[in-house]
Amino acid sequence: MLYLAFFQTHEEMHLMRSLIKGNYREVWILAYPAILTMMSQTIMTLVDAMMVGRLGKVELGAVGLAGTLVWCFFSFFNGTVSSVNTFVAQYYGAKQHSRCGVITWQGIYLALLFGILLAVLGYWGHVFFALMGPSPQVRELGASYARIRMSGGGFFVAYLTLSCFFRGIGDTKTPMKAVIVANVINIVFDYLLIFGKFGFPRLEVKGAAIATVFANFIAAAVLLAIFISQRYSQLFASRLRLRFQWSEMRRLLRIGCPIGVQYFLDMGSFLFFAAIIGRMGDDPLAASHITMRLLHLSFMPAYGISIAATSLVGQYIGSKRPEYAILSGYTAIKMGLLYAVLLAVLFIAVPKSLVGLFNKSTQVLYLGSRILLFAALFQVFDAVGIISAGGLRGAGDTRWTMLVGVSYAWLLFAPLSFLFGLGLKLGVVGAWMGATIYILIFGLTLFWRFWSKRWLQLTI
Repeated sequence: MLYLAFFQTHEEMHLMRSLIKGNYREVWILAYPAILTMMSQTIMTLVDAMMVGRLGKVELGAVGLAGTLVWCFFSFFNGTVSSVNTFVAQYYGAKQHSRCGVITWQGIYLALLFGILLAVLGYWGHVFFALMGPSPQVRELGASYARIRMSGGGFFVAYLTLSCFFRGIGDTKTPMKAVIVANVINIVFDYLLIFGKFGFPRLEVKGAAIATVFANFIAAAVLLAIFISQRYSQLFASRLRLRFQWSEMRRLLRIGCPIGVQYFLDMGSFLFFAAIIGRMGDDPLAASHITMRLLHLSFMPAYGISIAATSLVGQYIGSKRPEYAILSGYTAIKMGLLYAVLLAVLFIAVPKSLVGLFNKSTQVLYLGSRILLFAALFQVFDAVGIISAGGLRGAGDTRWTMLVGVSYAWLLFAPLSFLFGLGLKLGVVGAWMGATIYILIFGLTLFWRFWSKRWLQLTI
């Protein structure tokens, strides 16, 4: 069957990792498939933006603002089920393999429930856009895009849940392969449905949303087929331990809900940030969206490395080897820091060329180039913070990160962006100046928490 091509034996993974604990090679073995997964998703969003950008800056701004709205709602559900990674990693490290399957099924049940809630919320998209106050054209196009994306949101949450299982057992290649296949499908259907090629209808912005939903469905279906296959069921009881278990669900929610709340309120602050820029006009909105797409080149690989940090810290804590948990975290942070510095140099060297890949408008090029200079500065601290947070999640230290993340988002990010952007009338550049200050402080705070080692005292 098709899914057999995705298998990687546990014996191979154990053989590679048995001689290396916590060093660069071990982190890289887990990180590079996750990085490729995130880069594949980044390429997908970049291609989406480039294709939609051909329709015009209004369409580009609408998809950018709608994407922020969609991710704001996705974030709570995605954050909650991401705790599956923590539990699977610790159960796997403790050799409690059947419990890995049990906790994953609880995550799948949550994904089904969350998918229904997202579909309901999608029909209120026009209300949320009216509150944000962009131009009428952006409002109409963005609301239709958001409604379609959220109607299929359950597929993405299910994909993420199953990815967390594989990453928790140290297999980051299977999610990588699944998402690469899905993203190729997304790019193909983007071209067919946005522009109406080869007999397909020209749906423009709606076509971009439909293509993404279909790609997420494919990714979730492939991972589910592998998860319930005979090979995995023998070790993890994925065909036998299907029933709902409230005790495991309660533990999953206890660790996952703080992550979900933090993700939601973090994205809520970004939605507030996007709404501020949306009120400045179509050019600032398009320039800001282009910057965010380019920033995916930085923070998505950092998220890939953070996934490796989560899995390794969790596994070593589960196996009672805290010294290797600490070493793995520091190694991951240094890897992410090096990559972020290299990309910062690129942003500083050729900002106009990068912005010009998406839109050739003179004002968009000017604003986007100025914003990229701030991005070059803060992305280094952003990478350190993202990876530090990944290590803390592996230990189950989610409440502290939630409290700090929410506090900083709404006491620093939102007010500073408003102050510099609208209060002092510095425009979109001022809003990104406020974002830079927030990310610098937040990244350093997360690193301090990991450095303090207080997370070693936690039990989940």
